[in-house]
Parts: sequence; C-alpha cells; structure tokens
Amino acid sequence: MNCEEAAEFASALCDGQTIPPEAAHHIGACATCRERLNAYAATGAELRRVASVERPVASNPGLWAREEKRIGLNWWREGKMTMRIPRFAFVLMLVLILFLSSSLFLVRARTDADEGVLVLTYRILPNGSNEECVVTTDANSGANHCVGKNSGAWGALTSSFRFVGKEGNRSELGIKTKYESQVRQPASESTDDLKDVPEQTVWIEPGEKQRISVSGLGEIELAGEYLDHMPALRHAPDETLDPRKNEFRIVSPVLVRGNEVLFNFAGSDSTDLGDPDAALMIYLPGKGRYLVSTVPFDGAIEGSVASGQIKFTLEDQDYVLLTAMPATRSDHVWVTHDPQYKLSEHMQGASDSKAWFITRSLSNLLQQRIQHVM
Repeated sequence: MNCEEAAEFASALCDGQTIPPEAAHHIGACATCRERLNAYAATGAELRRVASVERPVASNPGLWAREEKRIGLNWWREGKMTMRIPRFAFVLMLVLILFLSSSLFLVRARTDADEGVLVLTYRILPNGSNEECVVTTDANSGANHCVGKNSGAWGALTSSFRFVGKEGNRSELGIKTKYESQVRQPASESTDDLKDVPEQTVWIEPGEKQRISVSGLGEIELAGEYLDHMPALRHAPDETLDPRKNEFRIVSPVLVRGNEVLFNFAGSDSTDLGDPDAALMIYLPGKGRYLVSTVPFDGAIEGSVASGQIKFTLEDQDYVLLTAMPATRSDHVWVTHDPQYKLSEHMQGASDSKAWFITRSLSNLLQQRIQHVM
C-alpha cells in the first residue's frame, strides 16, 4: 500500500472508523501519512472548537431533506449522518483537506522535477577523448557520485566526482583526481585509492567549462548538463537500445546455470566498443573464469544470442546470461570455462574472493597477464 491509497483510511480514522490491517500498518510506519493524520485531527478539532462558540440554530428538518434530495450524493449523506458540527464547517473541512493534499502533491512534484541528474563530460587536455558519468543532485550517497577510470600507454587516471550542493542552475562538486604512470589493478567503482587525496570543489553551470589541474598529468576539462531522468548507463547516457557495430555491451548481467543463479551484478555494466573480437570475461570465486566471445577461438563451444539473452551449454549444463540491454549485434557467441582460473595470478592486486566481469578484446583477455584493463 502506498501513501495515496492510505489517504482515505487516514480520514476514516479521524471519523472514528476501523480500517484494514494493511492500511493501519502503513500509516503507523509512514512519517508522511502520520503527518497527514495529525493534520486531519488538528483541523477537525479546530473546526469543532469554532462550531462550539457559534449560537445553536434550530434546523428545519424539511429544509435539510430538500437540500439533501437536491444534492443527491451518497458521500454527502454519509457525512451528514456522522456530523456533530454545522454543515458549513464540514464543507470547510473538506476544502482544507483537499488543499492540504494538493499542496503536498505540488511540493513533491516540484522536488522531483528540481533534483534530476547531472551529466558530467570530462577529457584530458589537449587531445583526450570525452568521457561521461552521471550523478544525482540529491543526498543519495549511492548515486550522487561517480568514479572515472581512464588508462592508456600514458598511464592511468582515476577521477571521483561528488555532488555537494546546488544554487539556482549551478551545482557544486567535490572532485578528487589521481594520476599514475602505470596501470596497477582492474577497473572498479571503488574510491579506496583516492581516500588520501585532498578534495577540491568547483561550481558547474550548463554551457560552461571548467579546467582542473591533475598533478603529474596536466589538466582535465569538465562540463555538465542536466537531464530529467537517470539513464540506463551512467557512463554512457546517450547509449541507444540497439548495440553498435563491434560493440559488446554487458549491463546488469545475471548468469544462470540450470535453476541456480551463479552471478548477479545488477547496476553494473562494461562495454567494449571498436574491437572486432570483443569478449566478456566473468570471474566467479571457486568456479573460475568464463569467456564469452563474439568470434570463434580454440576450445570454445557455440552459443546463441536473442535480445537480452545469451544461451549456451557447457559440461552438459545449460546456461543463460541475462542482460538488461541487448549485448551484441551478433547472433552467436563462443564460450569456454576454466574452473582452475584464479584472478590474482593474472591481474596485479586483484582478489580471488570477489566476483568480477569485464569486456575487452579477446586477444587481450587471452594473454597470460592481462594489461590495460582500467
């Protein structure tokens, strides 16, 4: 039960009626509904007080009956039967209740519209490619920050962007950056390696760009635009439903073997774009490594692709890899399983106790030691 469904039962409570158990539980646990209940009770008490100081006026039963017949509404009859205050007060109370309810709705609607999300675009100057990530402009600590990981022959850059506050159309961000001349570990959303880095704050306004100095690297250029919804991919807000050529895109993957869920990474994604041999690697503690490639390779069995499902059979067991968005244009994939694989033996600093997945070129993933995985 939600607040809108519970509203009528809050009114019924004020009238001294019993309500369904589920409504009673919701109102008891919901701060918004408790507030509404208290407002109704206070309004009713005040109206009864006002009615008490009015001089009693004898009513003409015939007049009441004629008015009731003219109005002809069941809810009015029920209200009249339970009233202990003059009818004008009852009407006033209904108006006040409707006003309070609509005011709450308008405040909530304005809040939702004002929050939105901020799409950040940043690049390493002078010739770096544009990278994007999205933060919410609210107090949600799970979504009001993002981590960017970029690497190449020049080294690795880790960037963290955190929403701090908002004034009008400007947003204040807390930013941490760290440059390393060598790639040390797999990509992740962790900010552990930034915990000792001092945070600097900048103000971002749509249409303007800011430059941020990065020790040892140079400058990055940062810009931001508001969006009225959270995109499916926080690091690719303009991504379309259909995958592009040579794109292997894994979004919120779930790996099922028979009736057993082996892997569920809701809210995570990895994309390889531009490699004709794009592949997915899934590592599961105690179960080793699965490689899923868009091209054939030695020892691999063939699987099928249909929308958000990749199906294959390994070791006489049926698997289904479910993804939130279509993964590839290809109708087929090729899969292997190495149960003895340990992540720490191939990636410096990696843990064997945590499940992990990444998309990269197949040739990269087949190397004895995987490099440039940031």
